[in-house]
Amino acid sequence: MARKSGNATTVILNLIQDLARRQLPSNLSTVILMKIRICTIAPTTSLTSQHSAGKKKWPRHPRTSPKSRKVHPRSTEATQPEASASQPSQHPPISQKAWLATLKITDITTTPLKTGKSLVRIQTDAGVEGWAEGPGVNKIVPGRTASVFEAYLESIIKPTLIGENPLDIDRHWETLAQGKEDRLYKLPANIVGIIDVALWDLLGKETGKPVYTLMGGAARTVIPLYWSTGSGWKFTPQEMLDIVTVGHDMGFEAFKIRMDWKGWRQDANPTKDFAMFKLVREFLSDGQYLGFDANNGYSVSTAIQQGRKFEELGIDHFEEPLPREDLPGLKQVADALDVAVSAGEQDAYRWWFHHLVLLGDPDILQPDILSAGGPSEVKKIFDLSTMWNKPVMPHSPQAGINSMASLHTYATVQNAVRPHEFSTEFSGPLDEVAELYGEGVLPKAGNMHLSDRPGLGIELNEAAVAKLTL
Repeated sequence: MARKSGNATTVILNLIQDLARRQLPSNLSTVILMKIRICTIAPTTSLTSQHSAGKKKWPRHPRTSPKSRKVHPRSTEATQPEASASQPSQHPPISQKAWLATLKITDITTTPLKTGKSLVRIQTDAGVEGWAEGPGVNKIVPGRTASVFEAYLESIIKPTLIGENPLDIDRHWETLAQGKEDRLYKLPANIVGIIDVALWDLLGKETGKPVYTLMGGAARTVIPLYWSTGSGWKFTPQEMLDIVTVGHDMGFEAFKIRMDWKGWRQDANPTKDFAMFKLVREFLSDGQYLGFDANNGYSVSTAIQQGRKFEELGIDHFEEPLPREDLPGLKQVADALDVAVSAGEQDAYRWWFHHLVLLGDPDILQPDILSAGGPSEVKKIFDLSTMWNKPVMPHSPQAGINSMASLHTYATVQNAVRPHEFSTEFSGPLDEVAELYGEGVLPKAGNMHLSDRPGLGIELNEAAVAKLTL
């Protein structure tokens, strides 16, 4: 039993080991020896040295550590010493993630503008705002105001969202759109869409990223547009051509003429509609895009007859030929024609689009950024469209914040090859829009160039807001 030992403790432990080997059964002796080896690890030797380098060093409880040994408390933010100027902290100050988790919505305001829109702001305790456009004094329908939106804002939206973290976008969408938590009813999709646009803009600003990046990345940041002009029911063919010429002179290569018949003026004047389409088609070159929007104004038979005549001249898409509710009729039209039939601009939420595809089966889906429920919902519809094998072409006859939200969302679609709608009819003069939101909201030669600025890339001019406030 001649063993080397450094001190009395080692000698005693060696004696116990020999006793265990000689007098106990082998299996029990093995268990005791294992326990002895664990207990004989020197207190000053870390567990890290017993294993491979880089493993976690487990802290000891202060009560079991000798007074002469420095106690290493568990690593928490509360116990970390502040870094000195000469030595950086091992644990940096509160992370961006933790900081974002403390954000709170402090107010939501709306400012009516002379452009016919209102500026909606979601404000936070960090001083950062998210912006969207709400309804204002409508120049197309005199007397229509933003009173309905303001009623929802004051009675439901503000009590629901103020004090909440603005970055919980999905949760807020579910609460407003689906009546979750303590709410028993749903808000209209376009009301939800306004708030959703502002929340995405705010998220981009807080994280320093454009919205298209936060949605998974842009497939393209230069998006072709088509010049959209409406109210064809009250124009002559020449008057419609004059309006198309304005867009043509601005460099647009794609166009759509809208009749705005609606279902209550069904089959009112298909002969004039065709004459209008023919005149515009002859003005444009063969390679330039031309779509026709009946705005729900035809019966099934008239839509099929018109569609076949349009096909002979050259048409790129035939939009909303029937009243929105006639899904079986829409399928009849789509099945009868070679031209791509489109629909969906009035539809809310992905569930209705599911019914639209199953029952109406249009060739192209056209969700509107507000009517469908905001960027959150439109992105889901775009994702579902790939499963349904349906191209998408967003409806958005405007210029400004909401149009940029639609473009950022559309930019994430891998097959975003069809032109995106653009119009000034519901946004006011382009010079006023640019004065309010910056030159980045204006097209260049018929294309929109999305910037990498945070959020929706809007550069709000507060002086212009004051100037154009009603």
